[in-house]
Order: sequence, then structure tokens, then C-alpha cells
Amino acid sequence: MTDNPLKLKLATGQPILGIWSIIPSPIVAEIMGLAGLDFQILDMEHGVFDMGTLDATIRACEAAGCSPIVRVPGIAPFTIQAVLDLGAHGVIVPQVPDEHAASTAVRCMKYAPEGTRGYNPFTRAALYANPSTNETGKLNNRFGLASIIIESESAWNALDRILDVPGLDMVYLGVYDMSVALGCKGDVYAPRVIEFVETSTRRIRAAGKAAGLMVKTRAEMDSALELGANVLVFSVDTFVIRQAIGQAVAMFQEACGNVPGGVR
Repeated sequence: MTDNPLKLKLATGQPILGIWSIIPSPIVAEIMGLAGLDFQILDMEHGVFDMGTLDATIRACEAAGCSPIVRVPGIAPFTIQAVLDLGAHGVIVPQVPDEHAASTAVRCMKYAPEGTRGYNPFTRAALYANPSTNETGKLNNRFGLASIIIESESAWNALDRILDVPGLDMVYLGVYDMSVALGCKGDVYAPRVIEFVETSTRRIRAAGKAAGLMVKTRAEMDSALELGANVLVFSVDTFVIRQAIGQAVAMFQEACGNVPGGVR
């Protein structure tokens, strides 16, 4: 693999669709990939991935034609280095309060002189081949999708300066954390949160960066695309599964209620 498929799609103006994954299962990841998603964000912050399950799930994503992105648990240089060595197509860093933290996060994803990432040419990212240069395939500094999450008032206030950080490809808007930070107690549809989403998305896209948003319905997809968001994350794997089974249970209960002698 010489080019990041997500970056290629975004460069041509094509929006991409993925999902948050907190279930550390290669089988679930393979199913999601075969369903046609462009990417999955394998979540080490709120999910229960360890390096073993992460390794297996990255492989499952790629085998299903789906790009694996990893949310690391904060600005953690050794974790960022490890997930990139496993072959992740990108890293997304949470809890970034300002442009200095954003710069540190991006630099952790890059080899010198652009960054501080440690180099080992015997990893999966290097195809275990000890190549003669670190400018090929996934080793190239331009390959990985470098992303951060805006989810606090301090980060919102510093957004324009964050957008000037060299090497930053995508900014994701964390509406759930932001709703708490703004005193909206988890209400992601509160007017103040909507203001954050709308103004920030426009600023991110105007700066030439990709803008990420969570969507859970067709109406939310339409709204996000109209705003200019081009990295859409459809809900979370746990919620999608629960919602689907919940609908089946509701149908069953309804069917039982319509059968003489059925149990309601």
C-alpha cells in the first residue's frame, strides 16, 4: 500500500463514512467493513482494545477493504508509535486543549524532521522488510491521516490556531464532551452545541482541513454534508447492534400481541 485510500478520496472531494468501534472484535470489524464502510475508528480511549486485539482488528479492517484509524488515549507518544507500527491508516488524538498540544500530537505521528516518531523498519507498517528508506508506503510521513478532536472550550477558542498546525489533516468535533463542557449535560442538540458544530465545521473546511462529525440518521447526514463536513462517523458499533436487536424485540412483542393467546 503506497497511498492512504482515505486521503485519496478526500483529495478528490469525496466524503467518507465510518463508525466508532469500541468492541475489540476482528469479526465485528470485518462485518462492518464488508458492509461498505470507508473506515472504522478503533477506540482505545472508551473501548477495551489492547494491543493484541488492536493488531487483529486492524488486519480484519484491511482485509475487508476498510481503513483502520485508531483513537489513542490522549497524547501518548509510545501508543501513537505502536499503533502506526501495526499499520493503522491514521491516528485521532482526544483531549487536545490548544495549538501546542495539537502540534505535539501531530509530531508524534511523524518521523524527523517533521516529528518525533521512533523508527523501526521491521514492523508490519514496514512489511517486515527492512526497506532502504522510510519514505515508502505506510512509513512515509504523508501516509497516515493525522487527526485531533475538539471537545473543550479551550480548544474551541484556539481552533483557528490549531488549524494552522503543520501536518494536521482532520479535525473531529466531539459533541458529547463539548455538550458537557458547555453545561448542556450531554444534550448534543442544545443551541450552544449546534452553534459549536456549525461555526467550527465551516472554519475547519475554510482552512483546508477535513471536518469530522458523528451522524445517526439520514437527516443528520444531509445536515453534516450541507455544512461541509466530509468525514462522517455513523454512530457506535455497540449502539448500532443494540438498536437493531431492540427493533427486533419490539417487532416480536407486537407480533405476539396480534396473535390470539399471544404474550404481550
